Amino acid sequence: MLQKIRKLVVSLGACLLFVYVFLPYLTKSVDILDRMADYLDNNGIDPTRYYYTDVVQVKESENYLNTVLH
Repeated sequence: MLQKIRKLVVSLGACLLFVYVFLPYLTKSVDILDRMADYLDNNGIDPTRYYYTDVVQVKESENYLNTVLH
């Protein structure tokens, strides 16, 4: 049981290290990634969110559903 917990902690630590240490280092090291990250930060864009609400197909689908369901 203790070995399973240790594996879990090591795996979680490796994931956190990858996400919070390696990926930011990679972003700062590669010029195009750094510029893209700066652009997203400067324009207030959160890349972890889905922005499908302004897509034309979403509006068409919404209109279709409104006519079919009402």
